[in-house]
Amino acid sequence: MEFYDYIERLQNLISEGSRIPFSNKVIIDQEKILTLLDEMVKALPEDIKKAKKIVEERQRILVEAQKEGEMIIKEAKEHIEKMVDQNEIVKIAREKSEEILAASKKAAREIRVGANKYADEVLAQLEKYLEKILTSVREGREELNQRI
Repeated sequence: MEFYDYIERLQNLISEGSRIPFSNKVIIDQEKILTLLDEMVKALPEDIKKAKKIVEERQRILVEAQKEGEMIIKEAKEHIEKMVDQNEIVKIAREKSEEILAASKKAAREIRVGANKYADEVLAQLEKYLEKILTSVREGREELNQRI
């Protein structure tokens, strides 16, 4: 069940409660609220697990990009070493390896930036989502505490 469904159920319990005359207070079934809050607490770890998987995927992408960049650099260096004996070929090989190195660094940097941006967007969405949930829970607790 989506967390928004839990929040909607919580709002329904509050809105369906018996109103106390001449006040904005509502009487609600404490057992129903506590049961619903327990369900919400149990559901929260699943959302956190989803966010963790996203962060792990981001990290895997970064590691993969780093390995690919290192492999390209290694291949370029090996290529240069094979051609060291020939002056003109050496010059061309150095230029080419520098181009490859620059391109691989740029590609790795772009992948890292993209992965970081994606992870940040997902975490920002999760943060907003969790803030809404926390606000709803606090409001529910305040409502309960006002009745005590």
